[in-house]
Amino acid sequence: MKLARTLLQTPRIVGVGLAASIVGVGGLGVVGCFVEGEGLPPPVEGLYYPTGLAASLGGRVLYVANSDFDLQFNGGTVQALDLQRLRKRALTLQSALAPGGRNASVRDACKSVGLATNAASSLYPGPCGPLDISALEGDDEVVRSSAVIGAFASNLLLVHRPLSGEGADPGAERQARLFVPVRGDPSVTFFDVADDRSDEPGARPCEGDACFQLDCGASAAGGRCGRDHRIGEDPGRELIRRKLPLEPFGIAAGPGGTSIVVSHQTENAASVIVNRWEANERPQLAHVLTDLAFGPTEVAAVPRPSVLGALQQGGWAIDDQPAFAVTYLAAPELGLLRYQDAASGGAPRLNESTPTPITALASGTDSRGIAFDASERKACEDGCAGVVECLERCVEIPIPVYVAHRGPNSLLIGELTTTLVKKDSDVPAAKRASVFYSIGFRDAAPLGAYPSRIEVGEVIDQEGVPRRRVFALAFDSGLAFSYDPEARRVDAVIKTGRGPQALAFDTGSTRGDDDDKKRCGREQASAGCDPYSLMYIAHFTDSYLGVVDLDMRKTNTFGTMILTVGTPVPPRESQ
Repeated sequence: MKLARTLLQTPRIVGVGLAASIVGVGGLGVVGCFVEGEGLPPPVEGLYYPTGLAASLGGRVLYVANSDFDLQFNGGTVQALDLQRLRKRALTLQSALAPGGRNASVRDACKSVGLATNAASSLYPGPCGPLDISALEGDDEVVRSSAVIGAFASNLLLVHRPLSGEGADPGAERQARLFVPVRGDPSVTFFDVADDRSDEPGARPCEGDACFQLDCGASAAGGRCGRDHRIGEDPGRELIRRKLPLEPFGIAAGPGGTSIVVSHQTENAASVIVNRWEANERPQLAHVLTDLAFGPTEVAAVPRPSVLGALQQGGWAIDDQPAFAVTYLAAPELGLLRYQDAASGGAPRLNESTPTPITALASGTDSRGIAFDASERKACEDGCAGVVECLERCVEIPIPVYVAHRGPNSLLIGELTTTLVKKDSDVPAAKRASVFYSIGFRDAAPLGAYPSRIEVGEVIDQEGVPRRRVFALAFDSGLAFSYDPEARRVDAVIKTGRGPQALAFDTGSTRGDDDDKKRCGREQASAGCDPYSLMYIAHFTDSYLGVVDLDMRKTNTFGTMILTVGTPVPPRESQ
């Protein structure tokens, strides 16, 4: 069976002889075969063309989606890695490499975490050789669980049931889910996973092996996910009698994780999945919106103001349609989609709002990753203690939006403006409120060749204070860029290995060597805890993860890759 497929996020790899050739800058145009169950089972203890990363909110788990890109196996995998054990090695190595540290040489520093020095720096950067995760056992084991999915996973999304605030049910079960767009099926495969949050009211953190569960209907540990966990494969079990369109790629979750929007690149479409948290409710495909501009790629949820929840508690009716921004490959615009749920009347559906023209650059076409940074507004809302008048003032704070753009290669910088509209009345039933969004671009920062994924994270500054940064990956050039929004400049260019494809952050504070580098809770922030920030980068081409130090106090290692997780394996014919 031949399956036409296009992964437009991954760029050209020349001369590596993949079974399915990769063409186009930032894109795949390939034809291959994928038949479930035929061929060898995929490696569950190693990495193989990773395309998606997500770190759990409690800092226990790093989830990885592997795509089986060259079809050497009968599927890809999703793995749950022990983030706490990885953190311990990375921070121990960071200390050993510090000037005046206990180790006299790089060789001794690497030896302190059981690694040799790096003998292949042209393949992967960093001072030490790779950590062979497939050989680790017992208390050193890193891959704690895995499951088999279809081929060509393109992304990974982690969502949680609210524990507090709007939409939360104080007596409800703690829940979290992973959603993985899989192009080979096509489907969005979902997993019920552990909720390891520990700083939320009423939180009861997971313990031991329970933190690493990957429940996808597989008949055995490490087995293939069941069909009932593949959203969009069986129209008879969905809210609409239609299969998921081809090429699911970008994915984002609305408020409370109850609406999941997926882009479909070659179909010029977006679909919405309804994710109900009630017991025995499986996520279902609810609507497919067609006739979008050409090549919808990445999706990001528009931050929702907290004032809507406060107004609702005060008896106001809320006309709320969660919003999602969409980037396009061949249209000089940023799309805006609104989700209408069943409570608004009728069936759940997506609607397209007026797009934002991209005129800050000469071309305006070929946009990729997108990210919002709502940290300033959230800090304002956290200080309001639920007072509506205060929350209304917070709505006026614009939210920065960042887009990776390739015409020319740059980071587009804009603002999201939120307008609260209230229809007051003496009649309680007639009091209604809604919000409207508009986005405008005002600036651009030049980046290296072909930027793709974007995420907002934090570095630790020289005073030990977390500071916001925007990180952009450039697949073709093997670089990651750190943009400082306060200084309005790129403040660091990080050398990665070949094909950086996805990234995730592990940021917090730890109690030091004597406590296995466990993260401190918020209430322990002043109890001898030391802040840290690490960035994990999935390298598609050579199938490994790189760990980057983001602590500016560590002058020897800041902005460099200090640990290689998994043994790099070049594509077959380039070896």
